[in-house]
Amino acid sequence: MRTVQAPLDRAVAIADATIYRCDPDQRARSGAGRPSGLAGVLTPVAYAARHPDERAHVHAEFLLAADLDAVLTTRVRWLQITTREQQVLRPGGAGGGAALDADPDDQAEFLPHEVDEAVAVTDLLAVRPQPMAPSPSGEWPRGWLPHLSAPRPDPWEPAGAAAGGSGSTRSGAHTVQLSAPSGRRVRTVDHGGGAAPTRITWDSWSARAELRLSAGLYPGPHSLLRLRAEVVNTSSWPSQADEAGEWIPAGWTARAPRRRALRHALIAVHVVLGTDRGRFVSLTAPPDWARDAARDCVNDGLWPAVVGGPADPTAVLIAPVRIPDDRQPPPFRSEA
Repeated sequence: MRTVQAPLDRAVAIADATIYRCDPDQRARSGAGRPSGLAGVLTPVAYAARHPDERAHVHAEFLLAADLDAVLTTRVRWLQITTREQQVLRPGGAGGGAALDADPDDQAEFLPHEVDEAVAVTDLLAVRPQPMAPSPSGEWPRGWLPHLSAPRPDPWEPAGAAAGGSGSTRSGAHTVQLSAPSGRRVRTVDHGGGAAPTRITWDSWSARAELRLSAGLYPGPHSLLRLRAEVVNTSSWPSQADEAGEWIPAGWTARAPRRRALRHALIAVHVVLGTDRGRFVSLTAPPDWARDAARDCVNDGLWPAVVGGPADPTAVLIAPVRIPDDRQPPPFRSEA
């Protein structure tokens, strides 16, 4: 029996190959993820506001044909940058201390993070459905749920107004808090044979963000929902640690403001959603009854790709790079 987990697993595998550019075994090793490019970078709002080429928020709109009692399985995935500094411990110095020779080729590595949450579709609607009887003519009034002919309520405000600054939250949106902690890890390697030992230090800095999910309902016979997923970096920057000069490896962040901002950034951020009680609708090849709705969807920095094949489109990968819809069904998984 196929469950929602199979399309979700397939979406994660596609993300590993196209966004992280690594295999699952490599991703599982902490600190081993090394994307060949920095796609999907969300820097803190204070930094992005002064640098037009940077961004602190992205969003995507996509379609789901489902009943209002459907539940979405949501997973946000991103990478946290960490620096690796290698130092050779050489005996010497007055008083028998140790002098440190820093490796000039300090390296950046990436720590993977994931946050899962289940969200009910009814919690995402900008206006909750209320019991209402049809009119004498037998037709349902158009004003009882959000519809496209009305002034756009949340979540259909323009994309440029979505970020609103650090920590802001719009009404009608379900918010998932995202965070990555700061930390330092030190390992000393004794090579033996009289060789000087090596100290390896990994440093990472905290980052905070939000996933904001919201939805509107198209009137009609297909229970078609337009959903919005928005990711906003809400980290404060510059942080007190930056100002105090703490944890700054030689040759890495002390010289360039962007390198300091990247320490609090979300790298390769993307969202995977799945449902067992609905079907996601392709924006590139929608059915006739969803063509107008697909044309209305606005994507800025994130793009949805339906996963699960034409027979089972129960997952969507919202990626910082354009990925075609998945045309292959996920493998069948029998229940134990």
